Amino acid sequence: MQIDHIQNTIVGGVEQRGISGGQRKRVNISLELAAQPTLLFLDEPTSGLDATSSLAVALSLKTLCGLGMTSIMVIHQPRYSLFTLFDDVLLLGKGGRTVYLGDSRGAKRYFEHLGFAMLGNENPADWFMDVISGEVKNAGIARFETAMLFDMWEDNKSFAASLDHAERGPSLRRTLTCIERNQMDRAVLTASLKEEFAKIDHNLAFEIDEDELRLLLTRLAGAEPGETVVRELMDRMAGPDAETVSESQFLSYLNGLSEEVAGDAEVEGASPTWVRRFRSIRRHIEETRHSRAATDLSSDSEPDSTSQGSGDKTDDSDDNENETLHSRGQNLSRKTPGFLMQMKILMTRRLVQWWRMTERMVFIVALIFAATFFGVLDRYIVVQELWDANPVLYLHTALALLMGIFCLHIFGEAQPLFWRERARGMNVPAFYLSRATINMVDLVIQTFFFTAIYYVVRQPCVPYCTWALPFFLVSLVASAWGALVSLAVQPVKGAFFVTLLIFITCGLLGQPSMLVVMLQGGQVELIVSSLSLTRWSVGMNFYTSVTMLNPNPVRLKDMAVLHLEKDVYLKRDWWGIGIWETGLCAMLAMSTGIRVIAFVLLVYRNRDKNV
Repeated sequence: MQIDHIQNTIVGGVEQRGISGGQRKRVNISLELAAQPTLLFLDEPTSGLDATSSLAVALSLKTLCGLGMTSIMVIHQPRYSLFTLFDDVLLLGKGGRTVYLGDSRGAKRYFEHLGFAMLGNENPADWFMDVISGEVKNAGIARFETAMLFDMWEDNKSFAASLDHAERGPSLRRTLTCIERNQMDRAVLTASLKEEFAKIDHNLAFEIDEDELRLLLTRLAGAEPGETVVRELMDRMAGPDAETVSESQFLSYLNGLSEEVAGDAEVEGASPTWVRRFRSIRRHIEETRHSRAATDLSSDSEPDSTSQGSGDKTDDSDDNENETLHSRGQNLSRKTPGFLMQMKILMTRRLVQWWRMTERMVFIVALIFAATFFGVLDRYIVVQELWDANPVLYLHTALALLMGIFCLHIFGEAQPLFWRERARGMNVPAFYLSRATINMVDLVIQTFFFTAIYYVVRQPCVPYCTWALPFFLVSLVASAWGALVSLAVQPVKGAFFVTLLIFITCGLLGQPSMLVVMLQGGQVELIVSSLSLTRWSVGMNFYTSVTMLNPNPVRLKDMAVLHLEKDVYLKRDWWGIGIWETGLCAMLAMSTGIRVIAFVLLVYRNRDKNV
């Protein structure tokens, strides 16, 4: 597809510029080809591409057709050499009715048979469109109308069939002629060689010296040639004792290697050994550098007896290559990798995406600001007690809100890509686990920033690890909520639903004054305990503070608050394993349950889009 030079480049979109529109179209085609389809539909695959790039794309698709893949495409304004690559073409008139269906090379003769005449220098493909649009007059019909083409097709199907048989010949299948294939190969080859030449020609002089030629040959062949090899090639490209080789001389020499003597400036003594060596370079480029074979240009090859013998050997090689292509086409199948292999691939891809994600810094800055603000507020302005649960409730709610919104991207933005890849055999558990696992890195980093800054400012007088662990559990549960919301609602509405959810489950249901009423047993307590993460996380921090600080307030207001909070958080040990341990198990169970629901949604929701 001629896009290897933009590998590891961001594709981009509306907000961020990336590769060009033509390159983006070729990337889209390559994504589909990576799945090794047996049937491929393309809608205007060459729109936005120049003539050479369009030909390169069509030629790649034509080559894959030789391996057993069928390509069906809609194409506008093709050059005629590209138009004749198609085995069959369907030309439609107004209303979607058939005007011509048959071999691409027979279309011109068909319309001439109907009485239309084409000017000598006109592109036949454009001329067909003019005929269908009524822009071309018919010599045999004075009052010609485009609607007549439909009846003409019905009356002349037999003639079109005879053209189809005549154009296809004995093989009954459209194949590229040697001249057509050489012309298209040369166009693609020239573009590739110019690209490589420009990478070496840094001063834009359109000529290179001996050292630069050696570097260029190394890039093309994958092995560094010796001095004698480079010197001989310079003599052959630019003439004896030449100090530089121009771009035109370089391109002319390599493009001429399809013949027995490559148009050398030093005609006598032309060695077929170098012809074979540069043919390997040419094949190396034409195959889009899939195989970086190390062609040892500095080693001596076994000489041939005659130049003609070299040509025969190359022809035999081409025949064997064609036979290999056809034999591979007989068994064109793709083996889907297993869970572990897909997990490795998806983890690697997700790591690259994670590294390129710039929005992370916005959330880190927001977390740093929130931690600093709450720390200064609790220590210097409002002066909250170190054991009080209310400041911790606000901290947990703020952290849950930020982490829930941040984690909306885990599956929300990737759903269209997921639908397409799932239809091609992607393992859904591997996809889910890879994204959820890499997301844990962000949870740890961002929660650490939040807790560390607040801990330094506030100084809660308890060990950091014991104090910070409930915050990490809050991030774990909030990220699960974010993932679930991203799969349940449209991405544009995700932030609204996460904000509403965190406000209710953390801010309202986590208030000690409300919990003392709702935690009286029965279904209400079960619902609150299942939904409110702060019902558990705040209790863990409160239990740690009370146990280590042993508060003994003097003011009646503080005594009432302490009594209320102890009644809420310290009197209910559900499983008899301890207050802190119960909260730990409850939050891990809550995170696991939400993630299981999210996975079920990922598997079963929007199955109609699995196409």
